[in-house]
Amino acid sequence: MRKISVLFNQKNIGNIPKILNKLQINHVNGNAFLISSIHQYFRIFQARSQNKMEKEFFLEDRKVDCISFLHTVKTSKYLESAEDAYRNKGGIKGQRTPLKTKTAQTIRKRMVTDICSGAVLPPLVVGVIVEEKIYDEIKNSTSETQIVDLIESRQLGLFSIIDGMQRTTALLEAQKLEPNVKDSTVRIEYWIAKNMNSLIYRMLVLNTGQVPWDIKRQLDTIYDPILEELNRDIPELDIKLLDHSGRRTSAGQYQSSKLIEYFLCFTSRKIDIDLKDKVAEDFARMDVIAATSDNKLLDDFKIIIRLMVNLDHQFSRANIASENVRFKAGKDIFTSMPAGVGFIASAGAYIYGPPGLDSTHDEVAKNIKELKYKISIFCDRLSDLNKDDLSSFLEFDLLNEKLSAKSSKVGTFEREFFFKAFEALFKYSERLSNLKACWSAR
Repeated sequence: MRKISVLFNQKNIGNIPKILNKLQINHVNGNAFLISSIHQYFRIFQARSQNKMEKEFFLEDRKVDCISFLHTVKTSKYLESAEDAYRNKGGIKGQRTPLKTKTAQTIRKRMVTDICSGAVLPPLVVGVIVEEKIYDEIKNSTSETQIVDLIESRQLGLFSIIDGMQRTTALLEAQKLEPNVKDSTVRIEYWIAKNMNSLIYRMLVLNTGQVPWDIKRQLDTIYDPILEELNRDIPELDIKLLDHSGRRTSAGQYQSSKLIEYFLCFTSRKIDIDLKDKVAEDFARMDVIAATSDNKLLDDFKIIIRLMVNLDHQFSRANIASENVRFKAGKDIFTSMPAGVGFIASAGAYIYGPPGLDSTHDEVAKNIKELKYKISIFCDRLSDLNKDDLSSFLEFDLLNEKLSAKSSKVGTFEREFFFKAFEALFKYSERLSNLKACWSAR
């Protein structure tokens, strides 16, 4: 048998069928077992060899559980498939819309001209989210056709443009100028994954030649699962995404990047964190959910956000106390980032203790229950006050006076100020006749 197996190598594979046929024709009864064995070896070798060759049409990224598949399609077919994702800014939260700067428009105009002249674009990178069952089917597929059929029959899930928003815009514009463009071909690199996190990794880390993202957009994208939970579980919370510009107009309305910074302050129990280092750390983990792996921690954060929103609504009922000052109305307090950070970090310290101190689950549960009770009772007291009395209670004059003090590090000073203020509120809420003690705590 060892001699038979020597026949089966890449050099001899083409001659095996001829050898088998010759043996089959000339065999005698004594050779029947030999011929059967050779047939069996051939089938095994052929299957292994075919599987090895056919798997080369896709690559598996084991780091983030993705399958990379390269395919060429007609431009019209790609634009049809990508239509919904393009309208939704790529289909991945955080993805940029088509750039509108003068430089970007000049480059895109050149690209459109080149496309109309028959230029070949670099591969467009798109992502598709599939269920685990379909992912395994693709992973175990034996031909390129099987994956193409899945894609073209639209059995795949969410379609996202990972890298190619600007090129897709150029293709759409070129198609209007030159109808024949729709019959040209484009190369597509499909990244097939089981969850959005893997596609976000592709977009944030592996893409090259992109316009750098600012820190706020990175936060919006990386911590999107947290924002989704907050939005779903706290109806009175109004989350403004980065692309939604404009000033805060009502209580309970917060910029998404602010909420994420609040979350980081809550988990660290600190008023100041190095956002860039924190984001880099999350990139290294390559698992967005790692930030929320402790589900209890996120549940606690949602409780605190709800308390802050309730307090924000009560503060916002206060009439305008004076003009030409920073804090002239109740709504202005939580419009201030330092105030939000101070509230959240102070609440985190109240629940878990100062940084470095470990608390038991029972201790944390007791502290949360106690804090919820205190803030709820305090909000009930504020709700009994009319708008003028509420303005007097908030002591705007003292607050503005305290924050007008000169400091070399204004941001840090204000965060510390509000941390101490809310620390006093949590401790003495039942005894307060106004907020003088809070604004004087630092």
